[in-house]
Amino acid sequence: MILLPDGASGHTYHWAANTGTHEDCLDDDNGDTSYVACSAANRQLNLTYANPSVAEGDIDFSVAPSVRFLSSGRSTHRTTDSEVDISFLTPTAGFLETVSYDSHPSSYETINGTPRSTSDGSATWTYSDLENLSMKCTKNGSIQVRLSYLALEVTYTEAAVTDNATFFGANF
Repeated sequence: MILLPDGASGHTYHWAANTGTHEDCLDDDNGDTSYVACSAANRQLNLTYANPSVAEGDIDFSVAPSVRFLSSGRSTHRTTDSEVDISFLTPTAGFLETVSYDSHPSSYETINGTPRSTSDGSATWTYSDLENLSMKCTKNGSIQVRLSYLALEVTYTEAAVTDNATFFGANF
C-alpha cells in the first residue's frame, strides 16, 4: 500500500511549494508542475502521512511488514547534484539515507529508500506505527533541489481469511 503526505510541519517556509500546500506538491509525480524546492543547507521539511488504507485485521503481522520511501526529485544546477537526507521522524529510529538527485535541466530522478522491516531497529512494525508515520527531509548544501514525490510504500502479507459460512446441506 502507498501512504501519501497529509500534512506538513516544521520549517516548511524554507521549502517552497510552487503550487498549493507542501503535501499537495508531494503526493503525485507531476514534475515541474508540482514540487517543493529548497536551496538552504540544513533546512528541514517534516511531513505526516495518511493512515493505512488497509484495516489492521487484514495484515498478517506474524510476517514482518516493511516500509520504505519512494521519491522523485532533481537538482536545478547544470553540473552539480543536490543532496537531501531523508529519514523517519516517527518512529524515532531515523534510518537516515542521503539521496543525491542528479543535475538535469528538466527530468526528475526516481530514488527509493531501503525497505525497513523494523520500526526502531529491533521491533517489527505495528499497526499503530503505520498510523503515526512521519518523515523528515534535511537539505545538504546550497544547490537547489526540487522534490515532486515523497510517499511511503508499505509491503505486507495479507491475513488469512477464514470462511465459516455454512454450506447448503452441511447441517443435515
